[in-house]
Amino acid sequence: MTTEEISIDEVELATQLRTCGLVRTVADFECRRLDDSYSALIKTLASILNATDAPPIDLHMDQALAKLKGPHFFRVQNVLRDLIPLLRVDQDVLLAFITRLLDAGGNDLAAGTPGIAFGEWTKKNSTRSSKVYEAARSGDRLALRQLFTVLVMNADIEVGLVFAQSHEKEAKLAALSALGAMELGERYGEVLDILLQEASSKDEDIALRSLEAGYHAAALRKTVAPAGFDEQLERILQTRNPFSIHLAVNLLWRHQISLTENAMKLCLDAAVDVAPDSVGTISHLDYAAHQLVDAGHTEKVICLLSKLFDRSKGQITLDAFQCTYHALQKAGPEVLGGAVVYWLLNGGMHTHQCVANEVCGVGNDDPPFSIPTSSLPVEPLDQLYLCRKAVGWFFIDPLAAVAILLAVLRNGASDIKKDVLDLLYHPLLVSYEGKLKEYLECNVESIPDLAQILERKSKLRDAMDGIERLVELHPSEMQREAANVQWRAQMKQDMDQGRRNSIFEGLFTNQYILYGRSSLTPVHIGEGATHLSEIPMKSLSVETELPILDIVDPVGLKHMLFQFRFEQREQK
Repeated sequence: MTTEEISIDEVELATQLRTCGLVRTVADFECRRLDDSYSALIKTLASILNATDAPPIDLHMDQALAKLKGPHFFRVQNVLRDLIPLLRVDQDVLLAFITRLLDAGGNDLAAGTPGIAFGEWTKKNSTRSSKVYEAARSGDRLALRQLFTVLVMNADIEVGLVFAQSHEKEAKLAALSALGAMELGERYGEVLDILLQEASSKDEDIALRSLEAGYHAAALRKTVAPAGFDEQLERILQTRNPFSIHLAVNLLWRHQISLTENAMKLCLDAAVDVAPDSVGTISHLDYAAHQLVDAGHTEKVICLLSKLFDRSKGQITLDAFQCTYHALQKAGPEVLGGAVVYWLLNGGMHTHQCVANEVCGVGNDDPPFSIPTSSLPVEPLDQLYLCRKAVGWFFIDPLAAVAILLAVLRNGASDIKKDVLDLLYHPLLVSYEGKLKEYLECNVESIPDLAQILERKSKLRDAMDGIERLVELHPSEMQREAANVQWRAQMKQDMDQGRRNSIFEGLFTNQYILYGRSSLTPVHIGEGATHLSEIPMKSLSVETELPILDIVDPVGLKHMLFQFRFEQREQK
């Protein structure tokens, strides 16, 4: 029987509710929103639970929640979310039920949906919200926890203003946030004045909450916040504590449209001081930076990232800003190229390392970016410095390095042309012959000077032809065996490390196959039946070119690259 054919047996369902409880019953039903039976299930559950002799909704709840893990928990939560507004149960019971669901959901972004469902429940009857407010005034912990949601869902501006001037701090904080999240209409000016007044509070929590609410309210109107908020923002951000930095990052992410240029600068300056262990704040900053790139503030983001990498001494890297990096890529190869040029010219060692780790890849057929003429420095010495940095940090991916060198040859100063060509020939072209040589040959027409270094490379290759047959250059049998042993040990170490760091290590069991050309996997087809699916084995490989200089002159190469990487830019 397919899922669509499932009928709802009310008697059976009622029995299961009384035996197992609501959460376990929903978990066992395994319904999804798109199933035809879904709406019938919700209606039947509501009918049973709203009856006079209904079983309690929290029956065996803790045991059932303990067994729900990952996506299964949230599928069950989705059913409960749609069910809650239809229930006619005691407020205290429902509040306790909601709270346990919220606690079970943890910090997941989807965990707050039961609270929204409770807000919808209060909208069904005006007396329900009044009872929540009454409970909140009396200090009820559960009611206070849902006060923000109830105020927003019911758009109770007047009640929110009363709570905003309350002496009870938790209620005051909830009301301030709620006022910022409401559609204020004609009350906008009045509410903003109150929020600005509270933003000057000596209590940091109240000041932070009021500032975020003020900028939030302005963002909903698609306008900038009044100038007074910028003054208070500057005051509170001077503390540079984790809470003020988190506020700055959230303003950049959620309420960017309401920020003046000054406010944006204040927030960006504060964001630079985020601690490496503030994982949540850094994640929000990634989203914010992505939005800033989309909004045309690319230069601000590029500068911000460079400061972050260097100030954190490499503890914060581009790995934490994948959304932002993809936004730069999406903006076009010249945008990413401009960012790379800025980072190489103005960043420190940690920025350079971050960029190299992200830009350099294996098996690239083309440079990962292009260099706009406008991004090149004006001074010839700075152009040469840029080329040396590119060679030093991007040596393992010559196509990434050569993109910068060719840009300087095309549009840079003529008096450094010979130096750039020398860099291009040695160490790049001497080390690499495959894709780099082909790429240079494609650019000979636009840069005629490339012909001479390609000819030098050809002569070098002819001179080295047959060198591999010289017995005097061959390692001894003992040396080859020692090298093989070392190589196998290194490969085993790298593979073990790769497995430990793999996200699949904890998800799948390792299977060692002794022989064969395929594997059989059981596939469940319903009603306890399975069939075996044969999956043929295939080889996967990646090809990369090793630099010849790393074999011929490893010490000299490492010394050269070290010099290129760590030499300082000449200060004017």
